Amino acid sequence: MISYKEIEQLRGQLAELEQQFWLDHVLFSIQWWILLATLLIPWVVWWRLVDKRNFKVILLYGLIIMVLINIMDHTGLQLRLWSYKYKLSPLVPILSPIDLSLLPVLYMLMYQYFRSWKAFWIAQIVGAAVFSFVGEPIFVALGIYRMLNWEHYYSYPIYIALAVLIRCFLVLLLKKSSDRLEDKRAQ
Repeated sequence: MISYKEIEQLRGQLAELEQQFWLDHVLFSIQWWILLATLLIPWVVWWRLVDKRNFKVILLYGLIIMVLINIMDHTGLQLRLWSYKYKLSPLVPILSPIDLSLLPVLYMLMYQYFRSWKAFWIAQIVGAAVFSFVGEPIFVALGIYRMLNWEHYYSYPIYIALAVLIRCFLVLLLKKSSDRLEDKRAQ
């Protein structure tokens, strides 16, 4: 029978190996620089393009997306569906430039620019195809993303569902918030 102490020891050994691998093979590699640019550039672009009048709602949409992407990424890593050979930091198991920058920023921009449901659906269908069948293969080709028990077409409906469900949630939340504000004004 395995004890929890043995698991902790193995985690410690694994962390040491990952840190050494990161120092020897990842830090300052071309993939590391690509990841750094992928973390920083989308936020600079977003700041220039974001509608400042709707800043709070757009940012809330992006933050919810970010949290869910992180949960899904951690789950996929734990289930050994995929792995990441290259990361910005050995301390963060997720692919943080994608999870915390590229995807949330792209989702926020689609949320901002495609206001009608029809346009939003079309944008999500096209965006999910680009994410799944262009973006993911690029990161695979760069050796950053390794698909272990996953296929690109599994990601496609998840990308769409994530955006649409969060927009539905936000629409309901904003409607409820506006209803309460109107109730207070009526009193």
